[in-house]
Amino acid sequence: MISTATTTEPRCIIDRTILNEDTLGDMDDVGLAVFASLCGANRGAFVLQPPDGNTYGCTTFPESFSRNAGLNYTIPNSANLTQSYAAGDISDSATIEVVDQYVSAVYASSFPGVDSNPYGCNVNGLATLVDCPTNSGTKKSIRPDGDIIRAVTLAGAFISQPWITGGKSTLSMEEVKEFYKLEDFVEMATLGVNTIQIPVPCDTFFVNGEVAKTVSHLLVKAANAGLSAIIVLVVANPDESFLVEHVKSAAIFASASSNVVALQIPPTSSSSSSASLVDAVRSKAAKLPVLVPTDKGQLNNLSFPSDRLVFAALDVDAKSSIADIASADSLRTTAPVSSCCTIFNELHSIDRAPIEWLDCYHDIPIYVTSGFDLGIDDCIHQDEDAFNNYGQCDRFNETIDSAWWDRHRQSLASRQLFTYSKGLGWSFSAWKLFGEDDDSGSIETPSKLLCLRDVAAAGLMPSLTTTSTDDVDLDMACLNGPKSDFIMGDATFAPTAAPHDCGNGWWNDTTLQCDYWIPPPPAPPAPIDYTTLMKGAAGGAIVAFVLVWLAKKITGGRYENYQTLP
Repeated sequence: MISTATTTEPRCIIDRTILNEDTLGDMDDVGLAVFASLCGANRGAFVLQPPDGNTYGCTTFPESFSRNAGLNYTIPNSANLTQSYAAGDISDSATIEVVDQYVSAVYASSFPGVDSNPYGCNVNGLATLVDCPTNSGTKKSIRPDGDIIRAVTLAGAFISQPWITGGKSTLSMEEVKEFYKLEDFVEMATLGVNTIQIPVPCDTFFVNGEVAKTVSHLLVKAANAGLSAIIVLVVANPDESFLVEHVKSAAIFASASSNVVALQIPPTSSSSSSASLVDAVRSKAAKLPVLVPTDKGQLNNLSFPSDRLVFAALDVDAKSSIADIASADSLRTTAPVSSCCTIFNELHSIDRAPIEWLDCYHDIPIYVTSGFDLGIDDCIHQDEDAFNNYGQCDRFNETIDSAWWDRHRQSLASRQLFTYSKGLGWSFSAWKLFGEDDDSGSIETPSKLLCLRDVAAAGLMPSLTTTSTDDVDLDMACLNGPKSDFIMGDATFAPTAAPHDCGNGWWNDTTLQCDYWIPPPPAPPAPIDYTTLMKGAAGGAIVAFVLVWLAKKITGGRYENYQTLP
């Protein structure tokens, strides 16, 4: 491992707006939040620049860490740092300085290669990339007013989603108009939403029929409520010979609509195909922002044309695999949410790190187009024929009035909102269920976890009217997760046993013992109780004397004249 970092390379540092000397005391466990994520990979090994002939890591810190933090003694390793801080032997500011140096050194020692690792600066949402070559100092935005996108998707209006339309595969255009009333758009704006996202069939504006007219109708309602719009083109089986013409028609429509701020092209099988669709948009709308769909598995392979108005539209949905949904029932989902980036058993999440990495190294800001909601399973599809029942929905009713689940859902919402606001913005999965105009403030069905109106009415969403940079409560969601299940004690699940006390280590469920990065020193030997020892010796001597006396009495002195053999 050789560090090739220079002063011109991007650096990974602690985000002082979140973790600083004023907030460190509010963190439950700095060791778990910072060192657990970095020490797990190659023991957090790093070197210094210029080299000093040593390799360091979690188990060995250089003396310079302590010296640079203003300490007149040496913090030898990560365990000693956490112990010293817990004991009050080191100040908050010095602790932050040591942690910051460690985070920076580990990242710098990862060159070359860290520039191709979206998670290289992943420290549970507490770190950020600086000195980026693409950083112009001005935050990019799709919206004309420069604000981040706070959108909600008009789910079920034009694309079949039976879970939101009461089992109907499609709605008539009159039903769509009744579904999304002017009052809904006004309520969205009051909540803090500034944009609506409208998924439509890709040929909508090429055909220019009733669907296109209904889209125009909804855009007028949205404009009257002060909302902008993003058009999302959806295609089931793309035929690229027609796709280009469909995209051109959509570009003409979008550029002619006063409140449409971006057009999202449909996904394609290759970067070259996506580039062709971007060119199709540009041939009809030179200044219309274009969103190119992608997912977490494609971040390393994104390649966009040289166009300052082309952005990534990221799908962060994580509720489709068996592993995802099998871990989401109330018997298993008991681990605490430990970071902004690994959210609620790693479901529904993307780290802050890759969002900032893509912007820093590739100058591609990210907009979260789908997957932002409070669902953790696929139970919205449980009434459909293709649904695979693994028992993941059997205990949902137990979550309805559970304070424990409320806390975890609030944490899930805050962490996602914080993370996705680091990019261009986000769109929540849906607004409301078809046919339900009254929000009860209670989450009685899994579908309501995907509806912004319902989760807001239930008190699960943070305020949308403040940004992640000035909403202190939202920032603080990254410091600690919700309390672990062993103290929940509500009706959702009986309290489990308290965790094993492993000190600075952790309990290994496989070996059934505590594991440590740095093993604790052996326990000192127990002190010798000399008084008890002397009493025991005296007692033993008396017993021996009595036994000898009895032996002589029994033998009658028969052996007194015998000599001992040599």
